Amino acid sequence: MFKKLLMTVSLVLGSWLMAIAQNQSVSGKISDEKGEGLPGVGVVVKGTTVGTTTDVEGKFTLALPENAAVLVLSSVGMKSMEVEIGSKTTFEITMLSDERALDEVVVVGYGTVKKSDITGAVASVKAEQITKIATVNPLQGIQGRVPGVNIVSQSGEPGAAVRVRIRGVGTINNSDPLYVVDGFQTGDISFLAPGDIASMEILKDASATAIYGSRGANGVILISTKRGKSGAPKISFDAYAGVQKAWNKVDVLNASQYATLRLESYANDGTVLPQDGALYQTLNRFAQSSDPGTNWQDEVMQTGIMQNYSLNVMGGTEKHRYSLTGTYFDQQGIVKNSPVKKLFLRFNNDFYVTKWLDAGISAAYANTDKTQYFGDQYGGVLTSALSVSPLAKAWDPATNFWGRRPVAEGGAYNPARIVDEYKNNKAYQTLVNSNFFLDAKIAKGLSFRTQFGVNWLTTHDKRYLPQYYLANDDQRQHSSLREGRGEQLGWVWTNYLTYSKEIGKHSFTAMAGFENQRTTFSDMRMTVLDVPNDKSQWYLSATKSTDYLLETAQSDESLQSYFGRVNYNFDERLLLTATLRRDGSSRFLPDNRWGTFPSFALGYNLAEETFIKSISAISQLKLRAGWGQVGNQNSAANYGYVTTVSGNNMYVFGDTPVQGFAPTVASNPDLKWETTTSSNFGIDAGFFNNRLSLTADYFIKNTSDMIVRVPIPVFAGVGPPYVNAGSMKNKGIELALNYRSSVKDFTYDIGINATKIINQVTDLGGGEPIAGGDVTGLGQTTRTEVGREIAVYYGLRTDGIFRTQADLDAYAREGVAIQPNAKVGDVKFVDLNNDGVIDNKDRTYLGSATPSLSFGFNANLGYKGFDLSFFLQGVTGVELVNGLGHWMNNANGMFNSVASRFDRWTPENPNTNEPRMTQLNPNNNDQFSDRFVSNGNYMRLRNLTLGYTLPKTVTSKVGMSNLRVYIAADNLLTFTKYKGMDPEIGEFNNNPLNFGVDLGAYPQPRVGRIGLSVNF
Repeated sequence: MFKKLLMTVSLVLGSWLMAIAQNQSVSGKISDEKGEGLPGVGVVVKGTTVGTTTDVEGKFTLALPENAAVLVLSSVGMKSMEVEIGSKTTFEITMLSDERALDEVVVVGYGTVKKSDITGAVASVKAEQITKIATVNPLQGIQGRVPGVNIVSQSGEPGAAVRVRIRGVGTINNSDPLYVVDGFQTGDISFLAPGDIASMEILKDASATAIYGSRGANGVILISTKRGKSGAPKISFDAYAGVQKAWNKVDVLNASQYATLRLESYANDGTVLPQDGALYQTLNRFAQSSDPGTNWQDEVMQTGIMQNYSLNVMGGTEKHRYSLTGTYFDQQGIVKNSPVKKLFLRFNNDFYVTKWLDAGISAAYANTDKTQYFGDQYGGVLTSALSVSPLAKAWDPATNFWGRRPVAEGGAYNPARIVDEYKNNKAYQTLVNSNFFLDAKIAKGLSFRTQFGVNWLTTHDKRYLPQYYLANDDQRQHSSLREGRGEQLGWVWTNYLTYSKEIGKHSFTAMAGFENQRTTFSDMRMTVLDVPNDKSQWYLSATKSTDYLLETAQSDESLQSYFGRVNYNFDERLLLTATLRRDGSSRFLPDNRWGTFPSFALGYNLAEETFIKSISAISQLKLRAGWGQVGNQNSAANYGYVTTVSGNNMYVFGDTPVQGFAPTVASNPDLKWETTTSSNFGIDAGFFNNRLSLTADYFIKNTSDMIVRVPIPVFAGVGPPYVNAGSMKNKGIELALNYRSSVKDFTYDIGINATKIINQVTDLGGGEPIAGGDVTGLGQTTRTEVGREIAVYYGLRTDGIFRTQADLDAYAREGVAIQPNAKVGDVKFVDLNNDGVIDNKDRTYLGSATPSLSFGFNANLGYKGFDLSFFLQGVTGVELVNGLGHWMNNANGMFNSVASRFDRWTPENPNTNEPRMTQLNPNNNDQFSDRFVSNGNYMRLRNLTLGYTLPKTVTSKVGMSNLRVYIAADNLLTFTKYKGMDPEIGEFNNNPLNFGVDLGAYPQPRVGRIGLSVNF
């Protein structure tokens, strides 16, 4: 009996003790070196799957299984560690940051690689840098942040594109890079909101880009979007709102000054205006009045509102992870009626199907509502606002209609009326991008990935121009409606195998695959007349006329590819990367359709050598060298090898006119790839536990078989064909230096980068130099010739003006006046070839917009909950053509001028360099010369941000893990000598031969905003 009782008690006691052992729990707090709690730290019992994660304050509680002995702690950016449990039940643990970020995984073409194993020139950009600037274009966020990557905004217009050049301009044709978003290759990333991006890698040299073959010549930008993580759902909300306005306006003549100069231009030519005539009376009245007239810049510009809201939800389990983001962006613009509204939706879903199969799908939707802005030389808003005289009124209360000019003058159109019409010029765009992948682990070290992506773009634009009458030469007799619709569908199907193997100190990774791409495009636009000025009737079918204009365009192109890469690593010391790609493009005929693009690169991790390890100050030291060849199929147009014809040619057969077609460009069946061959030599170094890091590269980049048009005899009756006869060369140095550290509660991270690139055209196939930059009144302003950089300015040099008759008489050769039509006060042009005549033979190099040095400087400072960051960006060695100079520095006074023009030469004011006023202008003072070329150097404070993050002890009480508020300013300060609206000038009409020619470009706005970021 006693024995049974003893056994029963023993069983009960054992069960109780076992329960205690199994239910024993530990708790604690995990902090960083500063003592701040670390959220999201994984706490796992070693040898088991039992674990938890820390809360927003870094605290955790964990029930222990039997025989639990060690806790394993892990967190991104921190050194993993093990903690013995022993008899303790509470813990205060400090985790150390992982100063060696070399194990960070970087995305490369068709795979990933450890940062320490990179052998090519690859730059990484953090997500938080991309969202520093208030913009809808993520590329503006990296402007000036990456050496070797020159980004210029084509315009300050909301939603405007940017000009991206990686390691210089590689061709006179298309030098745009390739974008790869989550593996999908595209030339357009307008479906991405800046906040969608998790990371961005920029492949700069051929050893890195050759894996993309025919599309890699201009560099590749790899973009990874945000993806879900295992754990409870996390919600983040980001928002900002602000105002923007022009940081600069051009100082122009007021009404009195304008009238004075114009009267003087007649008087200097001896032209007597009838005093009872309207012209004389009007000009004389304004000249003697204090009426400042109309400042047209104020009439067409405004203080614009901008706002952005983004909501993200992510989470999942070990078998399913998701991320859903919605973004709304609204920017009014600083020119009236030029807003853009965009809605973005992005959904990423990843599945763990089985232990050997992963799958995922990404889908993005972007809808754009844009009011179109036109900045052409004639009817553009800003071009008109800068050149129209100030005598007219924007609105005439007597007629209750737009004001008309009181006298004959240049720039007849009322800018206020033009900008008002913009509200009837709408463009809508819907873009859907989706991507699906399967990733299968076939065997140990062997995996297969298949991915299929689709990009579907639809466009709809509508422009209505109403009938109006202001004057005989300022009217529109018929209203018109132009409406168009377009569709583009592209798909990419990629398949590749990857095999990895380690044998002792040797590790290998081999990848091989094939890929198919196709893009189709169609577009149709129709213009009809006499449509009622009633928005409800703005349809093509509402026309009251039988006249119409129909425009169509279509294309179909495809690309087939085979590619492979081998990576070899010996003992983390010696690194080798070799790639090969073969592409076949529909842009070329079968004999030249296929191109082969090889590359290789070597790396030597000196820091792994014993003699370097003994130097404690050196944390990293790697040498890199690479060579490769890549193609540029985008330089060849679809069907560029055939003879093109154009219509609207009228012929007469008998007495009957017949519309016919005529050839415009001769065919060239031998058209083939442009090829870029480049070499790169680089060094990556880190010092003092990588607090100080340095990256430097020297590169040489040669483009051969550049597509140009070589002249043919005129009697051929057709334009010259496109042939592979040109070449171009770029070489340069890139430098990036960064230092980060902390002093108690004060942290700082400072970086600087600089790039110097020399561009040179080395061959144009024996053809004449190529003219470009056509400006009304000035003619061709740029010239592309062998021995110079692309698109240099080419014109006459000047030597001030003839201030006295003695100056004029002295400018002669062998007693004959060099400028026989000149008078005192006219421009003195330099006779460069000393032949006694000023003509085209005296035209010469006047500079270019290609910078000799590009640089950026950024700093991020922190103190407890406060953060302060600023970013400077600039260029030197840049000249710009003031394309409005012919009007705004005009001699006859018909157009308005810059205010400095009032300091013109007169007998009472001879000591000036501003020429006299003259209607006849016999000396042609306004022909293109260095008078219209200006210093375009600038340094701009791109961003200044001050933020404050509330303590977690406060936010946790309301269910938040993080709350940050901030104020920011973009383009706050600009230091420049340029007298135009803005020194950042791109390529008008997207033509590289027009680079740096300013036609009154939409300036970059100055933005002030407030924002907040909340995480739940």
